[in-house]
Amino acid sequence: MIYVTADIHGYYKAFLHLLEEIRFSPTDILYVIGDTIDKGPESFSVLKHIMAADNMELILGNHEEFMLEALKSQVYGKRDFIDMDLWFKHGGEETYKEYMQMGPQEQQQIFRFLSTRPLYKILGSTVLVHGGIIPKKKIYSCWEELLKEQDRKTLLWTKEEFLTKPFEINLDGRVIFGHTPTSEIQRVRGEPQTPGVIWKEGKRLGIDGGYLFGGRLIAVCLDNDKIYYVK
Repeated sequence: MIYVTADIHGYYKAFLHLLEEIRFSPTDILYVIGDTIDKGPESFSVLKHIMAADNMELILGNHEEFMLEALKSQVYGKRDFIDMDLWFKHGGEETYKEYMQMGPQEQQQIFRFLSTRPLYKILGSTVLVHGGIIPKKKIYSCWEELLKEQDRKTLLWTKEEFLTKPFEINLDGRVIFGHTPTSEIQRVRGEPQTPGVIWKEGKRLGIDGGYLFGGRLIAVCLDNDKIYYVK
Protein backbone atom coordinates (compact mmCIF):
# COMPACT_ATOMS: atom_id res chain seq x y z
CA MET A 1 0.00 0.00 0.00
CA ILE A 2 1.08 3.59 -0.64
CA TYR A 3 0.35 6.20 2.02
CA VAL A 4 0.85 9.94 2.33
CA THR A 5 0.95 12.18 5.39
CA ALA A 6 2.14 15.70 6.17
CA ASP A 7 3.08 18.29 8.79
CA ILE A 8 4.26 16.07 11.64
CA HIS A 9 6.23 18.99 13.14
CA GLY A 10 8.33 16.99 15.57
CA TYR A 11 5.51 15.04 17.19
CA TYR A 12 7.28 11.70 17.07
CA LYS A 13 4.94 9.75 19.33
CA ALA A 14 1.95 10.81 17.22
CA PHE A 15 3.89 9.79 14.11
CA LEU A 16 4.55 6.33 15.56
CA HIS A 17 0.88 6.09 16.50
CA LEU A 18 -0.04 6.93 12.90
CA LEU A 19 2.25 4.17 11.59
CA GLU A 20 0.50 1.74 13.93
CA GLU A 21 -2.90 2.98 12.82
CA ILE A 22 -2.17 2.30 9.14
CA ARG A 23 -0.39 -0.95 10.04
CA PHE A 24 2.66 0.23 8.14
CA SER A 25 4.82 -2.67 6.97
CA PRO A 26 8.13 -3.10 5.11
CA THR A 27 6.17 -3.72 1.89
CA ASP A 28 4.31 -0.39 2.17
CA ILE A 29 5.50 3.06 1.07
CA LEU A 30 4.99 6.32 2.94
CA TYR A 31 5.40 9.78 1.44
CA VAL A 32 5.70 12.65 3.91
CA ILE A 33 4.93 15.94 2.20
CA GLY A 34 7.00 18.28 4.31
CA ASP A 35 7.31 19.87 7.72
CA THR A 36 8.73 17.00 9.73
CA ILE A 37 10.51 19.48 11.99
CA ASP A 38 9.99 22.58 14.20
CA LYS A 39 7.48 23.44 16.92
CA GLY A 40 7.09 19.91 18.28
CA PRO A 41 9.37 18.27 20.88
CA GLU A 42 11.22 15.61 18.81
CA SER A 43 11.99 17.01 15.38
CA PHE A 44 15.06 14.90 14.71
CA SER A 45 13.46 11.70 15.98
CA VAL A 46 10.90 12.11 13.20
CA LEU A 47 13.49 13.08 10.61
CA LYS A 48 15.97 10.31 11.48
CA HIS A 49 13.19 7.71 11.40
CA ILE A 50 12.34 8.74 7.84
CA MET A 51 16.01 8.89 6.82
CA ALA A 52 16.61 5.36 8.10
CA ALA A 53 13.59 3.83 6.36
CA ASP A 54 14.00 2.48 2.84
CA ASN A 55 10.26 2.75 2.23
CA MET A 56 9.70 6.35 3.34
CA GLU A 57 10.32 9.45 1.25
CA LEU A 58 10.32 13.06 2.40
CA ILE A 59 9.16 15.77 0.03
CA LEU A 60 10.55 19.14 1.07
CA GLY A 61 8.38 21.47 3.15
CA ASN A 62 8.82 25.11 4.07
CA HIS A 63 10.13 24.25 7.56
CA GLU A 64 12.90 22.09 6.10
CA GLU A 65 13.56 25.07 3.82
CA PHE A 66 13.65 27.34 6.89
CA MET A 67 16.36 25.16 8.38
CA LEU A 68 18.44 24.89 5.21
CA GLU A 69 18.36 28.59 4.38
CA ALA A 70 18.82 29.77 7.97
CA LEU A 71 21.93 27.61 8.35
CA LYS A 72 23.23 28.93 5.04
CA SER A 73 22.59 32.49 6.22
CA GLN A 74 24.68 31.79 9.31
CA VAL A 75 27.60 30.71 7.15
CA TYR A 76 27.27 32.98 4.11
CA GLY A 77 25.30 35.95 5.43
CA LYS A 78 21.65 36.87 4.79
CA ARG A 79 20.21 34.83 1.96
CA ASP A 80 16.90 35.58 0.25
CA PHE A 81 14.20 36.28 2.88
CA ILE A 82 15.11 33.57 5.40
CA ASP A 83 17.63 34.04 8.18
CA MET A 84 18.13 32.58 11.63
CA ASP A 85 15.82 35.07 13.37
CA LEU A 86 12.94 34.31 11.02
CA TRP A 87 13.42 30.56 11.49
CA PHE A 88 13.38 31.00 15.28
CA LYS A 89 10.17 33.05 15.09
CA HIS A 90 8.53 30.11 13.31
CA GLY A 91 9.49 27.40 15.78
CA GLY A 92 13.06 26.61 14.77
CA GLU A 93 14.99 27.57 17.89
CA GLU A 94 14.75 24.19 19.64
CA THR A 95 15.47 22.42 16.35
CA TYR A 96 18.62 24.51 15.97
CA LYS A 97 19.78 23.82 19.54
CA GLU A 98 19.38 20.09 19.01
CA TYR A 99 21.18 20.29 15.66
CA MET A 100 24.12 22.12 17.24
CA GLN A 101 24.51 19.36 19.85
CA MET A 102 25.20 16.83 17.08
CA GLY A 103 28.64 16.02 15.78
CA PRO A 104 29.80 17.45 12.44
CA GLN A 105 29.30 14.17 10.59
CA GLU A 106 25.68 13.82 11.72
CA GLN A 107 25.02 17.48 10.93
CA GLN A 108 26.39 17.03 7.43
CA GLN A 109 24.34 13.89 6.90
CA ILE A 110 21.11 15.68 7.84
CA PHE A 111 21.94 18.81 5.86
CA ARG A 112 22.83 16.76 2.78
CA PHE A 113 19.64 14.71 3.11
CA LEU A 114 17.40 17.78 3.31
CA SER A 115 19.29 19.48 0.48
CA THR A 116 18.48 16.61 -1.88
CA ARG A 117 14.76 16.29 -1.12
CA PRO A 118 12.40 16.78 -4.09
CA LEU A 119 9.94 19.67 -4.20
CA TYR A 120 7.14 17.43 -5.46
CA LYS A 121 6.31 13.89 -6.48
CA ILE A 122 4.14 12.75 -9.37
CA LEU A 123 2.57 9.33 -8.86
CA GLY A 124 0.55 8.66 -11.98
CA SER A 125 -2.27 11.19 -11.84
CA THR A 126 -1.60 12.17 -8.20
CA VAL A 127 0.73 15.04 -7.34
CA LEU A 128 2.22 15.41 -3.86
CA VAL A 129 3.47 18.90 -2.94
CA HIS A 130 3.82 20.76 0.33
CA GLY A 131 2.43 24.22 -0.39
CA GLY A 132 0.49 24.07 -3.62
CA ILE A 133 0.41 24.79 -7.34
CA ILE A 134 -0.73 27.90 -9.21
CA PRO A 135 -1.53 27.14 -12.88
CA LYS A 136 -0.79 29.86 -15.43
CA LYS A 137 -3.19 28.44 -18.00
CA LYS A 138 -5.94 25.83 -18.21
CA ILE A 139 -4.54 23.39 -20.78
CA TYR A 140 -1.47 21.22 -20.11
CA SER A 141 -0.08 18.15 -21.81
CA CYS A 142 0.79 16.48 -18.48
CA TRP A 143 1.32 17.17 -14.79
CA GLU A 144 5.06 17.44 -15.34
CA GLU A 145 4.56 20.43 -17.66
CA LEU A 146 2.49 22.18 -14.99
CA LEU A 147 4.96 21.40 -12.20
CA LYS A 148 7.97 22.56 -14.19
CA GLU A 149 6.51 26.06 -14.57
CA GLN A 150 6.14 26.46 -10.79
CA ASP A 151 8.79 28.34 -8.83
CA ARG A 152 10.24 27.07 -5.59
CA LYS A 153 8.39 29.57 -3.39
CA THR A 154 5.04 28.56 -4.82
CA LEU A 155 5.64 24.86 -4.25
CA LEU A 156 6.76 25.40 -0.66
CA TRP A 157 4.94 28.49 0.58
CA THR A 158 1.78 29.34 -1.33
CA LYS A 159 -1.43 29.64 0.67
CA GLU A 160 -4.32 31.98 -0.20
CA GLU A 161 -3.51 32.34 -3.88
CA PHE A 162 -3.65 28.57 -4.33
CA LEU A 163 -6.58 28.03 -2.01
CA THR A 164 -8.98 30.81 -2.88
CA LYS A 165 -8.73 30.86 -6.66
CA PRO A 166 -10.47 28.24 -8.86
CA PHE A 167 -8.18 25.35 -9.77
CA GLU A 168 -9.34 24.77 -13.32
CA ILE A 169 -7.03 22.65 -15.45
CA ASN A 170 -7.66 19.94 -18.01
CA LEU A 171 -5.56 17.23 -16.35
CA ASP A 172 -7.16 14.23 -14.69
CA GLY A 173 -6.02 13.53 -11.15
CA ARG A 174 -5.48 15.52 -7.99
CA VAL A 175 -3.02 17.54 -5.93
CA ILE A 176 -2.47 16.39 -2.33
CA PHE A 177 -0.85 19.05 -0.17
CA GLY A 178 -0.09 20.04 3.42
CA HIS A 179 1.28 23.33 4.77
CA THR A 180 -2.04 25.02 5.59
CA PRO A 181 -4.14 23.43 8.35
CA THR A 182 -7.47 22.41 6.89
CA SER A 183 -9.42 24.55 9.38
CA GLU A 184 -7.38 27.54 8.15
CA ILE A 185 -8.28 26.65 4.56
CA GLN A 186 -11.92 26.66 5.54
CA ARG A 187 -11.51 30.01 7.29
CA VAL A 188 -9.90 31.82 4.36
CA ARG A 189 -12.52 30.38 2.03
CA GLY A 190 -15.40 31.35 4.30
CA GLU A 191 -16.43 27.73 4.86
CA PRO A 192 -17.62 26.15 8.13
CA GLN A 193 -14.58 25.16 10.19
CA THR A 194 -14.15 21.52 11.18
CA PRO A 195 -10.62 21.18 12.61
CA GLY A 196 -8.58 18.05 12.03
CA VAL A 197 -10.30 16.62 8.96
CA ILE A 198 -9.23 16.54 5.33
CA TRP A 199 -10.28 19.35 3.02
CA LYS A 200 -11.36 18.45 -0.49
CA GLU A 201 -12.44 20.61 -3.41
CA GLY A 202 -12.25 19.46 -7.01
CA LYS A 203 -8.70 18.33 -7.76
CA ARG A 204 -7.31 19.61 -4.43
CA LEU A 205 -6.95 17.59 -1.23
CA GLY A 206 -5.49 19.19 1.91
CA ILE A 207 -4.17 16.84 4.58
CA ASP A 208 -2.55 19.09 7.20
CA GLY A 209 -4.86 18.33 10.11
CA GLY A 210 -3.20 20.94 12.32
CA TYR A 211 -1.97 18.45 14.91
CA LEU A 212 0.21 21.00 16.69
CA PHE A 213 -2.84 23.25 17.11
CA GLY A 214 -4.92 20.53 18.73
CA GLY A 215 -6.06 18.88 15.51
CA ARG A 216 -5.06 15.50 14.13
CA LEU A 217 -2.38 13.86 12.02
CA ILE A 218 -3.87 12.61 8.77
CA ALA A 219 -2.79 9.83 6.42
CA VAL A 220 -4.39 8.82 3.14
CA CYS A 221 -3.95 5.45 1.44
CA LEU A 222 -3.55 6.16 -2.25
CA ASP A 223 -4.59 2.65 -3.22
CA ASN A 224 -8.13 2.91 -1.86
CA ASP A 225 -8.47 6.53 -0.59
CA LYS A 226 -8.99 5.35 2.99
CA ILE A 227 -8.36 8.16 5.47
CA TYR A 228 -6.67 7.67 8.85
CA TYR A 229 -6.71 10.12 11.74
CA VAL A 230 -4.56 10.29 14.88
CA LYS A 231 -5.47 12.66 17.71
